[in-house]
Amino acid sequence: MRAEANRRDRMTPHERRIAMERGEETDRIPVIPFIGEISGRLVGISSREYWHDAAKMVEAELAAFTRLGHDELSLGPNTCGILESLGGTVVYPEEGMPYFDGAYLKDYRMLDEMEPASAANAERLLFFREAMERMKEAADGIVDVAPSIGGPFTIAANLRGVEQFLRDLRKEPEQVQRLLRLVTDTMKNCVDMVAPFADGIRLADPVASPALISPRYFRELVYPYLVEIMEYAEEKTGKRPSLHICGNTKKVWEYFREMPIRAISLDNIMDLGEAKEALGDRMTIVGNLPPVECLLEGSEKTLREEIRRETDLAKGSPKGYISASGCDVPYNTDLKKLDIWMDEVRTMAGL
Repeated sequence: MRAEANRRDRMTPHERRIAMERGEETDRIPVIPFIGEISGRLVGISSREYWHDAAKMVEAELAAFTRLGHDELSLGPNTCGILESLGGTVVYPEEGMPYFDGAYLKDYRMLDEMEPASAANAERLLFFREAMERMKEAADGIVDVAPSIGGPFTIAANLRGVEQFLRDLRKEPEQVQRLLRLVTDTMKNCVDMVAPFADGIRLADPVASPALISPRYFRELVYPYLVEIMEYAEEKTGKRPSLHICGNTKKVWEYFREMPIRAISLDNIMDLGEAKEALGDRMTIVGNLPPVECLLEGSEKTLREEIRRETDLAKGSPKGYISASGCDVPYNTDLKKLDIWMDEVRTMAGL
């Protein structure tokens, strides 16, 4: 099965991305709904099957693209896959989104016996390599494929247990640095693994939110490792990665401006107009439809109005704007809401 562009569009997603990067006119604004395992419903597979059968995962992603015609595909390994490759446990329910099952790193002495995970020593990572290879073959030249890789701070926090890890920032700073080093080196191995099939990298570091840590800790323990992996990803793929951090990130926008970020994905509580003014000259603004209030529970009228409101706020951002959800689309969202989203974007463009 090969990816095919939507008949209502005048450009393929790949052409649209190139034009936006060049500052040229596009047929419509790009759309990236963060849907993941939800696409499995289109081909009759469970959430668990989606995450454990590479062929079915790709089939589901292509089915979603055929239906929606959105602007980027992504497959992981995200936080879950990297956590598993380092020994952590992830629960994959038949229906619903994966979640972490307790802390793996009970004692920092365990780090003495751990080494960075890679496709050579972690079978779980090979699953995502296979999926990426299949997806790139099906999508190449039509729609970009950007694997999602969890951020170093978030992966480390979930290996240790988030609450304990946050306490460790003060009580065990040297051990925190050791853990972040292990995770970052693992992430670089993941970049090596997916780079031949990637049109870019998505980074998501939700635990690095200013809602959980101070700007000082962000500068000391988030910034250097994120920059390291961003620079490495750019070297290997030729493109700067995108970044998502949950919550109100305004306190660390000054650090965002210093990072090699291609596109910043914002939580739905953030004001796109403010982001355009503060960040838009350095990176593409991405966001930020409310996943619950708008996509899961909102009416068609509410959804269409919110799409237009956000587009007006972000309009004219120097590095462009991508319409996206403020976080992952809830698993039980009616897929017709995604149809409405794409229809409204095309209607606004006169397509």
